[in-house]
Amino acid sequence: MKLNIALCDDDHAALPIIAGAVESAFRAQGLEPKLHRFHSGSALLDQMEREQFQIVLLDIDMPELDGIQVGKRIRERDKEVQIIYVSECESRVFESFQVQPLGFVRKSNFFNDISAVVQLYLQTCANRSKAVYVELPAGNAPLILRCDQIRYIEGSRNEQLVYTTQRTEPYRIKSTMNQLELQLKSYGFLRIHKGYLVNHTAIQRISYTQVILLDGLALPVGRSKLEEVKQAYLALQEE
Repeated sequence: MKLNIALCDDDHAALPIIAGAVESAFRAQGLEPKLHRFHSGSALLDQMEREQFQIVLLDIDMPELDGIQVGKRIRERDKEVQIIYVSECESRVFESFQVQPLGFVRKSNFFNDISAVVQLYLQTCANRSKAVYVELPAGNAPLILRCDQIRYIEGSRNEQLVYTTQRTEPYRIKSTMNQLELQLKSYGFLRIHKGYLVNHTAIQRISYTQVILLDGLALPVGRSKLEEVKQAYLALQEE
């Protein structure tokens, strides 16, 4: 399983060492981590506007925004990302519980702690680890998202807006709706309109003019596509 992992620590000398150990610990359990390194909480938060991470490893003692503050901001945007604290600030373990971290890795006992947290990740996220992921074009690096977290995609001129269950703001990707339709059709996404592609699992009902999502949001359905969309939706429900 591929994992998009962010590692944030202001210690420039320690970061490569920590990254290497983290990568080894995940690979030892048969996981394929892709690590992204950040030297500040603000840089990490900026990147999270464009990219989704399954796991974020955070130092606590950082200038400007410390790890607890960064963790709170992450939680405001994403309820499902797994946060792991990596720090010498053992006195702030209880404070870190505000952001519901998966675990706490002590730098003084790093190798033992990181192995234990990886095991905890496998136990806690067993169902998630079986989830299907899709790579979407998003600038220099692909945007990796769980298919079941994508609600719908909306066309917006030269880019498409990807709306997910875990954040209010959409991801912006560079692709055409036709390309996305071809890529996502096998994952149960329906082209309901020239400007909308919807995950069938997010649909509550289909009317004559609209597709109503589970959260009550109404999206337009093309008149010429209505019967096609209904038939495809019913077929997917029976699978």
